[in-house]
Amino acid sequence: MLYGVGAVLLWSTVATGFKLGLAELKPLELLWLGASVSFGFFATASLVTGRWPAIRRLAPRDWLRLGALGLLNPFLYYLILFEAYARLPAQIAQPLNYTWAITLALLAIPVLKQRMTARMLLGMLVSYCGVLILLSQGRIDGFSSVDEIGVALALGSTLIWAAYWL
Repeated sequence: MLYGVGAVLLWSTVATGFKLGLAELKPLELLWLGASVSFGFFATASLVTGRWPAIRRLAPRDWLRLGALGLLNPFLYYLILFEAYARLPAQIAQPLNYTWAITLALLAIPVLKQRMTARMLLGMLVSYCGVLILLSQGRIDGFSSVDEIGVALALGSTLIWAAYWL
């Protein structure tokens, strides 16, 4: 339970971090910085823990598979997500991106041959109604000030994230 609460507390600051980073850097620059720091951390951890030789022994086929997965996530996923954050307020971009769980459930139906139950469908409809309320910012007259491209990018990032994990 503590790990779950800790993860939520730490991850809840990500929208602010993204917006602060994007105030100084373009989406591709922020992605490059994040990927470089991540690579440095994991390369150092692999050296320190003695796992570097296992990485060196990977077959060319494994490198191609890992490279393709890396192009999907983090590269394409975060490039699209950062562009969405650059176009939208953080309080809209983050919840839109968090609909990845719904997207994952929807994609699992054809990909993993999962069954859709009435309860699942009701939950998804309620969740996407919440997204509509968020996008309308509580206004009955529509979505006047929302960047449609930013919304499409944020929702599109959920497709990439779900596809990666499937």
